Amino acid sequence: MSATPVKVLLVDDDEDDFLITRDLMSQIRERRHQLDWINNYNDGLAAIKRCEHDLCLLDYRLGERTGLELLRELQAFEACPPMILLTGQGDQEIDLEAMKAGAADYLVKSRLSSDTLERAIRYAIERKRSQATLRHERDFVSRIMDTSPSGIVVTDCEGKITFANRRAEEVLKLSQYPAQTSNVLAWRVADLDGNLLSGRVSLLKNVLISGEPVLDIHHVIEFPDGQRIVISANASTLANAEGRIDGMIVTVEDVTQRLALETQLRQSQKMDSLGQLAAGVAHDINNVLTIIQGHAGLLLNGATPDSDAAKSASQIAAASDRAAGFIRHLLAFSRKQIYRTKILDLNDVLRNLESLLPRMLGAQIALETHYAPQLPHIAADTALIEQIVMNLAINARDAMPKGGKLRIETSVLDLDVISVRRHPEGRPGHFVCLAASDTGCGMEPALIRRIFEPFFTTKEMGKGTGLGLATVYAVVKQHRGWIEVQSEVGAGSTFRIFLPASDQSVPTPEVAPVALEPIKGGKETILLAEDEGALLELMRHVLGQYQYKILTATSGSEALRIWEQHEGRIDLLLTDVIMPGGMTGRELADELKKRKPELKVIFTSGFNTIMPGKTRSTGDTVFLAKPYLPDAVAKLIRNTLDAVSALPVVA
Repeated sequence: MSATPVKVLLVDDDEDDFLITRDLMSQIRERRHQLDWINNYNDGLAAIKRCEHDLCLLDYRLGERTGLELLRELQAFEACPPMILLTGQGDQEIDLEAMKAGAADYLVKSRLSSDTLERAIRYAIERKRSQATLRHERDFVSRIMDTSPSGIVVTDCEGKITFANRRAEEVLKLSQYPAQTSNVLAWRVADLDGNLLSGRVSLLKNVLISGEPVLDIHHVIEFPDGQRIVISANASTLANAEGRIDGMIVTVEDVTQRLALETQLRQSQKMDSLGQLAAGVAHDINNVLTIIQGHAGLLLNGATPDSDAAKSASQIAAASDRAAGFIRHLLAFSRKQIYRTKILDLNDVLRNLESLLPRMLGAQIALETHYAPQLPHIAADTALIEQIVMNLAINARDAMPKGGKLRIETSVLDLDVISVRRHPEGRPGHFVCLAASDTGCGMEPALIRRIFEPFFTTKEMGKGTGLGLATVYAVVKQHRGWIEVQSEVGAGSTFRIFLPASDQSVPTPEVAPVALEPIKGGKETILLAEDEGALLELMRHVLGQYQYKILTATSGSEALRIWEQHEGRIDLLLTDVIMPGGMTGRELADELKKRKPELKVIFTSGFNTIMPGKTRSTGDTVFLAKPYLPDAVAKLIRNTLDAVSALPVVA
């Protein structure tokens, strides 16, 4: 027998009924029962609301009131215990009314026994507990549905949504646009990248037919307000009691932003890989161009003016200059080119180009400009910003062969942690926006994903290098910005470039006169470290004409041996940054500077970039970009030996 008694409240205005009920309960052996008695309606109501009992027995007759009235009054009180209505004689109508009012059971006093009373009490308490458990579980499931980060919908066999949790309602906008989303079989199919697959039947239909679940299938939903989302769906069937499919459960997730970020990541990785390849190619070609330009310069110096030899040498030099420009495009794309940052006003840069752009666009294309007043300044390289504008203008011109309009405008954008979500590559902060919009032919989504790849072009053979937009992309990235493209076939394209705003003011330019001086030679000893043999021989010949003593090495280790052979009696080291044999030009210079701190050093590279690592900012270390002319290197060597320049950069 259980130690804890069942606490029972009897509400009955007849004391004899109380005594009979107490006697019956005393005969129950399975479990002890504690019986409390109240003989009137109001006190009974108050006692029930105190919730101190496990069960309540109500007599139908309670003076002028009835137990049925008491049941009805307690219907709104959820915490009340289970209640059993007692009556002197059976009445089916009262029985039904009692059940409707919330009674757990209905007993006739004349038929009561200890067994029937015990069973009725036990069943009522167990039923109440089961209902409470069921209600708790239902509430628990409801809370899960309401707070789930995943959208969940239930459909019938026709795909019509019959239930949707809060997140699904938000994603699918069911209350706003039911026509677009209320039937899952009408959702338009997309590939894993979110591209629409026209004419494809949704795999969700196969779930209802085959009963097999599906995972991570993508659909595109376009709302009347212009928003377009890509959703990822997982689905499985729902079966009835007979095991027949009568619908399915589908989870939905808005993956629009995730796919955009994944696309940006893949694009960035691809561009980085192509950039490394482009930089390597540019480095090797710059070595060759340096040789060509050097020998062309020697031929020009030795040829009679206006002679055929001089004209040929000039053509060779001009052709190599054009090739060097092409290589600069490659280096800009690979982000290996030097850029000289200064504080500038983007509006001023654009105004300076206004006289040039119309001639480049042609008479059939109208140029419109709109510059935001009081535009914040940016920290940028003026030449590279001009290159961005020119490349975008050329791209727009080629998209409008029959004429059109190009609009260039500037604006300000402030992004916080919320608004930045609309810009996959953006970050919170203050930015200046440069936008170029054309009325040209526009582009398909598949084309937009490739336009920044180097050498990718839609132009005819020989009419484009495929580096224009790739260079724009690279320059913007160098300036810690990003690009957004909007385009539609037949409706034109808009390129928006976002650059970090600067709170600094534009400095007043200082103009200093440049004096031309003859190039001097000297008796100093110069160590040349260059792995390109033809270039090494060219430099030995050129510098030898200026009376320098020239020592050559094709690797860092060979340069160290030569240093030791000459016991450090070397005045200047001219070395390529990238060297074979496991020792870079920077490492070679560091080692020799340890042995002779006053050693002058000139670094050179086909990457057009300051060598990796921490740059020395003293007068004895400078940088020379390939390709270079013989006179330029001779002048730089003399200036460096004389400690004239602090840290010149010769492009």
